Amino acid sequence: MTNRRTLLRSAVALTAAPALPVAWSAGAATANPAASWVTVDPFGIPLRDVLLIGGTVAPGPTGEPVLWSAVSGEPARLAAIDPATGRTVSAQDLTGAPGSYAVAAAPDGTVYVGAYNTGDLYRRRPGPDSPVENLGRPLPSETYIWRIAVDDAGVVHGGTFPGARVFAYDPATGTTRDYGQVLPGAQYVRSLAVTADKIYAGTQPDAHLFEIDKVSGERRELPLPDGLGTGTGQTVYDLNAHDGRVYARFGSATNGRLGVYDIAGQRWTDLIDDVAGLDVSAPGPGGLVYLTRAGRLTGYHPGTRRFTDTPLVFPGRVVNNRGIGWVTLADRDWPGRTLVGLLWRGDMFRWNPVTGRADVVQTDVPGAPIPIAALHVGPTGTVWVGGYLNGGLARVDPDTGVSTFQRFAQVESVLETGDRVWVGAYPDSRLYRYDPAAPWHSPEYSPGLPGSADNPAKLLDLKSADQVRARALTDAGDKVAYGTMPNTTLGGVLAIVDKATGASRVHRPVVTDQSIVSLTHVNGLLVGGTSISGGYSVPPPTQTEAKLFGWDVSGDAKVFEFVPVPGATAIPALAVDRTGLLWGLAGGQLFAVDLASRSVVQRIQLAAGVADSRGKLGYDAPRHLLYALVRGQQVVRVDLATGASRQVLEQPAEYLAVHPDGRVFLGAGEHLYRLTVTG
Repeated sequence: MTNRRTLLRSAVALTAAPALPVAWSAGAATANPAASWVTVDPFGIPLRDVLLIGGTVAPGPTGEPVLWSAVSGEPARLAAIDPATGRTVSAQDLTGAPGSYAVAAAPDGTVYVGAYNTGDLYRRRPGPDSPVENLGRPLPSETYIWRIAVDDAGVVHGGTFPGARVFAYDPATGTTRDYGQVLPGAQYVRSLAVTADKIYAGTQPDAHLFEIDKVSGERRELPLPDGLGTGTGQTVYDLNAHDGRVYARFGSATNGRLGVYDIAGQRWTDLIDDVAGLDVSAPGPGGLVYLTRAGRLTGYHPGTRRFTDTPLVFPGRVVNNRGIGWVTLADRDWPGRTLVGLLWRGDMFRWNPVTGRADVVQTDVPGAPIPIAALHVGPTGTVWVGGYLNGGLARVDPDTGVSTFQRFAQVESVLETGDRVWVGAYPDSRLYRYDPAAPWHSPEYSPGLPGSADNPAKLLDLKSADQVRARALTDAGDKVAYGTMPNTTLGGVLAIVDKATGASRVHRPVVTDQSIVSLTHVNGLLVGGTSISGGYSVPPPTQTEAKLFGWDVSGDAKVFEFVPVPGATAIPALAVDRTGLLWGLAGGQLFAVDLASRSVVQRIQLAAGVADSRGKLGYDAPRHLLYALVRGQQVVRVDLATGASRQVLEQPAEYLAVHPDGRVFLGAGEHLYRLTVTG
């Protein structure tokens, strides 16, 4: 963590920076800023938990079988876990990588990891002291490796984003073959599996499944199973290939339908409901493969299509296995072959089909820092922080920095109103109501005492409306409103929820083919800012400019929409000052809107060349100051009484919120900072 002394030096240097150019309304004075300074206090890491995504079972550092897993963090770590004890026998940094969905082992015991966010491929050769090597990006254009599979010849195959490409890396020659984009216009190869002569690749969105000849590169699209329709709005989330069959799971991270495809017969033989990911095991005794079905580890015989239940029931919303395989344990209580696997929060499960013995063991994998995905300071002064990917909600004391963490979903928005806290969660754009005075009890993520009332309580789930992100939340008097980003289509939802009853009104479309990424409320009018992109940036936008819209809460209707900043593709932040003037941020420009005339009346260009959706606003009402975070690194303060603006800090950050007493909080990666600005 950057220390306070270093940041203070940066802050002092910034006090001499000249005021930024101001384009203010006629007659307003541009003040010559007096001396000012900022004190930056690192507030630590408020969110920390275990997240295991990619995994496989293979020989470990000493040659004995282990569970290999990529532990998300900054950086991620490649961990080897002893299936006999649940203890970590090896943990090595994946330098530069935050995590991985893609972990696979070669026949010789070499472990490969494909990283998300960087697109790098890592390798760990067999041996107790082997280092982790970064082999770089197999394809320079690709920043995500979603899944990898290694064939019997040791060749590593992978599927990527944003080009929806398939590659093959041959360690014998160090060369990479690019099989190209699987489908024109596609961005995601979300899943991948290999056989001796074929590669299978699945897309998001929409669901397409391709069979690629390894030698010729020719590909053909397989028909989808009956019952899936055209696959529009769906994802081929997982693929496995075992003994002449391909197991393709169509759905989301949490559940879906598993199709079983007979390669030789070129036909689908089954479609199984309510199956979680990420993998189907290789066949075990009796020819059964094992999968997670309706929250239970279940054996399935692909020939007879019959199921065999095991005693292992996994509670909660997300029960995905993270690497599953067969091991032989040197333990008479676990004879023959035992099936082992990991769950996303660090638990290890075991099932022995000989004795019927099963258990779940907590491993010693430590929690890692969680990147911040939402930051809010409520009227009580409490700081609320939401976590990315492995999620969670933290309550932070604004004076001491002491954090109380609760395991939860990925949190994309938080709003405190009175004695309740509202939480927007990913995926499915869910809305929860939380009572901080009552015991925490989330059956989906972190259960409390048996019989406890759900707290947070889920009020709305927008999966049926094809929504995925809940980025915008605002207090609307006796109601709460939130805006969302779609999953596989275009067009967000405006949801208006009664605080007392939880009853909701869901509106879509609001602005044609645009997401709702910012919201505020003034005198019965909801004002929203949009983005031309969807929740995963697919499909491509049909619109070119972000819009501002107004929604009459009592009349339950849209009353206006217009483009406030020509050329801007998103309006990520809105705020209303104490005079009733609306402020927005788009394209690096701060703009003011008179809601009576519905027109832009003032503009301040804070940063040039900002075309993306980054940006946050925070309003200090007692002092009539507006803080803006632009370009992901500049904090600018604007005195709304005079129009004077100046940069008070330059530091990478993604989130900003203002305390009622004027202190400013910043979220940067997994770190929280407190700024005290004087002068």
